[in-house]
Amino acid sequence: MPSLSESDYPIAVVAETADPELLARPLRGLSDIEGIESVPLDQRLGPVDFYQRIDVALRARAPQDTAVYFVPDGDVDGPVDEVSFARLRRQIDRTAALLASRGIGRTDAVGIILPTMPDAYWAVIGAMSRAIPFPLNWMLEPEPLLELLLEAKIKALIALGPTPGFKIWDSVEAIRDRLPPGIPIWSVSGPGGEPIAESDLSAALERLGDIDIQERPSRAQADDVAAYIHSGGTTGRPKIIKVSHGNLAYRHFTLQLAQQVTLGEVMPQDTPIFHVGGLAGRWLPMVASGVSLVIPSIMGARDRRYIANYWKFVERFGLTRLSGVPTMFAGLVKSPPQGEDLSSLKRCFMTGSTALPIAVRRQFERISGVRILNSYGLTENTASVAVEPRDGTSVEGSSGVRLPYTRIRVVALDSAPAHPRLCGPKEAGMLQVQGPGVTLGYLSSAHTEASRTPDGWLITGDLGRLDEDGNLFVTGRAKDVIIRGGHNIDPGPIEEALLQSPQVLHAAAVGKPDAYAGELPVAYVQLAPGSQITEAELIELASRGISERPAIPKEVFILEKLPLTDVGKPMKAALRQDAAERAFSSALLAIPQLGVQGASFEVKVGPDPEHGTLVTIVIAPPEATAAALVEQVQKTMDQYSFAYRVQVRPERD
Repeated sequence: MPSLSESDYPIAVVAETADPELLARPLRGLSDIEGIESVPLDQRLGPVDFYQRIDVALRARAPQDTAVYFVPDGDVDGPVDEVSFARLRRQIDRTAALLASRGIGRTDAVGIILPTMPDAYWAVIGAMSRAIPFPLNWMLEPEPLLELLLEAKIKALIALGPTPGFKIWDSVEAIRDRLPPGIPIWSVSGPGGEPIAESDLSAALERLGDIDIQERPSRAQADDVAAYIHSGGTTGRPKIIKVSHGNLAYRHFTLQLAQQVTLGEVMPQDTPIFHVGGLAGRWLPMVASGVSLVIPSIMGARDRRYIANYWKFVERFGLTRLSGVPTMFAGLVKSPPQGEDLSSLKRCFMTGSTALPIAVRRQFERISGVRILNSYGLTENTASVAVEPRDGTSVEGSSGVRLPYTRIRVVALDSAPAHPRLCGPKEAGMLQVQGPGVTLGYLSSAHTEASRTPDGWLITGDLGRLDEDGNLFVTGRAKDVIIRGGHNIDPGPIEEALLQSPQVLHAAAVGKPDAYAGELPVAYVQLAPGSQITEAELIELASRGISERPAIPKEVFILEKLPLTDVGKPMKAALRQDAAERAFSSALLAIPQLGVQGASFEVKVGPDPEHGTLVTIVIAPPEATAAALVEQVQKTMDQYSFAYRVQVRPERD
């Protein structure tokens, strides 16, 4: 399915939200970023009402063009539900009219609990045209869902109805009586599901017929809330973040610029809409770019059949960009293309979420023929802060340079908040951000205040450094969150589940490095005197008290004494270091020449002023095998995103 070029569309429409001359410029490094900034952002950005930006793109496409291709189950050869741009616009308008008929306005929130499917497009965009869409993690248990919905004071709810493989409607039924009385709840029928006649959204929209909305709310201003996105991820108590229309307009501008996105491209949409990388990265800005989107499965990248057919999806739909997170690429390099036609792919695409191992990146770029642009971002900045320049040279270990009009500073950890000391090029510190991507803050003003410095910079909670050329290196995290395959896991509920046992005196959960998932949760415990509980029993205990499977610790380590701070809190930096040493030692033991019967080795993980964290591996091999063994160690460590060095010492007698 060939993509359309920008020249196929009226230039006046294209230029309303995209500057062809600017997109055609080379983007090689910080000097080009500074050149873009010679013109004020408000002269480059165009409309700040994000719904208007989407409307511009939808009008630019022919009504019969396909806006969304939906493959429900990852079967690339199976049936495809095609949604035209005409139908997409009609369903968006109908959704807006339906919400208006219930008195829902600009400052009202609409809860949306849907996986990635066509109905989610008109649910979110229709709500955004006159209200505040709030997509939620559909994997959350009922109680966390209820807390978020009540905090947002939703005025309506759209959720997936009874559908095989999903428990979303069960969760809605479990909390229905505790939601505000009288709010409309609409159900969406998923693949293989049965519509609920009294609440079916599709039926409600069809009853509206072909409508022409004469009265729309006034244009949104840059600081008007466009959407709520919650932080946190798979467990815990996420915080609700207010994303403005100006935030999304800026993100659209920067994503087009970073990749040279043009109208008429065909892109995969395999990420969840409740995540900032999905909603504000791979989804809404692409709709606003006039892109046709391919949903390869209702489960997105979690569907193994889709991953098995990844290259076939490129060929069948003529995809112009690839999509995925580092954990996906690690698997795909082991399943390279088998003769599929990849000629539709453009030369680059962006990724982020977790660090990308250098060896995986090199292999993936070789087999795909396209360049990966590594990036760094966070929810509180509407995703991206820095991206590798598409026309520049990749700097290994870097997340690229700052985006135009965004500022990054690195502050020494020992400096006072009111008098920050900026770090030098080889010194790691706390990353702080300022610019048009920084969101309006949290729904809780107290959380917002705690996340900002006295002079107004966003405190990211991440550690890193900037080199002389403005390249950003993210070296660690000051916060405790565990990132497993792009999902944030709060260690708190893991610790709470373990502490339910009277046999556990102290508990702490951290992430251990994993070559595929980036991190996996593990826990450390100190038992009460006289306790006899085993590590296996502790894992079982944790599994009963944790609401989501990805957060269940893979291992529990019983320590005689858990390292604690002066105020009695676990010293998690020391535990993360221990977890990393255990993980790397275990991986290196898979090398036949190492271990009890082979060469001896030691693994040390510790802080480093340049890299943040450095792994030092000392091996003592026979002289004749030293070079080959070093190569095997390097091959093993290249699977991880950690900086490391290998030292060889003479073999011991």
